[in-house]
Parts: sequence; structure tokens; C-alpha cells
Amino acid sequence: MAGHPVFPYAGIEFFRDLSRNNARSWFLENRHYYDHVILPALREILAWVWEQVGGEYPGYIADPRVNKSLYRINRDIRFSKDKSPYKTYNGLLIYRGNRKDSPCLYLHFATDEVFWTNGWYAPSPAAVRAYRSWIADPKVNERFGDEVARVGRKYHMMKPQLKRMPNEAKGLEPPHPELFLYKGLVTYDPREPGRWLERQGWLEEAVEMFRYCRPFMDLIEEWHDLARGGAA
Repeated sequence: MAGHPVFPYAGIEFFRDLSRNNARSWFLENRHYYDHVILPALREILAWVWEQVGGEYPGYIADPRVNKSLYRINRDIRFSKDKSPYKTYNGLLIYRGNRKDSPCLYLHFATDEVFWTNGWYAPSPAAVRAYRSWIADPKVNERFGDEVARVGRKYHMMKPQLKRMPNEAKGLEPPHPELFLYKGLVTYDPREPGRWLERQGWLEEAVEMFRYCRPFMDLIEEWHDLARGGAA
């Protein structure tokens, strides 16, 4: 039986070289590797992951085009002090609805870390307000808090973004008050980059996490629908 696609470790080395030579001249001279090795590898990984889990994530989008499930290598430097023109990483995004503000499954390939993750990383302020209203319901708070705890026993959970309880939590005594300290929630499985990327097994572990976290994503989607005004 054929195995899953892999990511070339030379792709990590490419990003390391790019971080040391982050200039248009170097990138154009070496772009053939990015276009003909890294991007095809990412598209093969995306297709394989989607084949495994797509049926379990209806309504999600896995589109192999750049600016869809693949990211542009160019950085947006208009408002940044760092004028380096290129990103020194890339990733794959399987998203629900709006690419820029929705629950997702994600795989990340960088010089310092490789990881896979799922959840809702950076919801809009309106979505955060909807989240706080949602988890103020004691039954929702208990269901979601218990599920966050279940997932957190096996995978890393993103640390809370707040140090103090927001106003919406004042006067409440929910089962899981710590949920109010979050704006976005994701669980992830980080690894140090290595030649294991060229071997079998690791992508199956990513798929295993996406399946294990499906109940967690069900609740994230419930919040997402609430934030969208109950849209399906």
C-alpha cells in the first residue's frame, strides 16, 4: 500500500538559506526550487490530508491555490518595520468559510518548528464577543471546558491571551471560568524540524490529531455559527 507524501528536509534548508539571504535577487535566483519542489510537496500533502479527513469536515475548503490553502511567500511589508520581502516558512490551511477568520486545520513548516494544529486562532472582535456570550451559558461552558480539558491532556493547548477576567465574566460562577481568558483557542502538536519529514508516519499522526479533535472542532463550529449570526 502506498504511503503518504512527505516534505523534503531540503525545503527546511531552503527557508534557512532564505532567512540569511532575504532579498529579491537571491530568491529569484533560487525560486525554481520553491516553485518546483516545495509547492508541489505542499499540494501533495494537502491532497492526502483532505482525502483522509475531508468527509469528517463538511463545509471546509482545501484549495491548492496560493492565497487559498497555500500561502504567498511574499510578506506584506507596508506597515512593518521589518522590510524583509519573503516569509521563511509556509503552511497549509483547510478552512471553514472565510479564510481569514474561521476555524481551520493547519500544518506549518518552518526552520525552528513544524507543527499541525486545529481550532480558531485569531477570531475577529465581534467573534470574541459572541464567544463570551456563548460560554456564559453554564451548560455550554461545562461542555466546552470539559472538551478543552480532554484535548489538552493529549495535545498542547494555546495559552490564554488574557491575564484578567473580562467584564463579561464578572458576577458569573461557571464550571470553567478559565475559558473567559481566551480570545482564540487552538490545539497543536509541535516538532523540531528534521529528516523525519522525509519518512513515513508523521502525516498519519497529524490526521490522527484532526480526528481526535473533531468533538473540539464541533464546538468551535457552534461558536463560529453563532458569530456568523446562525449561518450554516
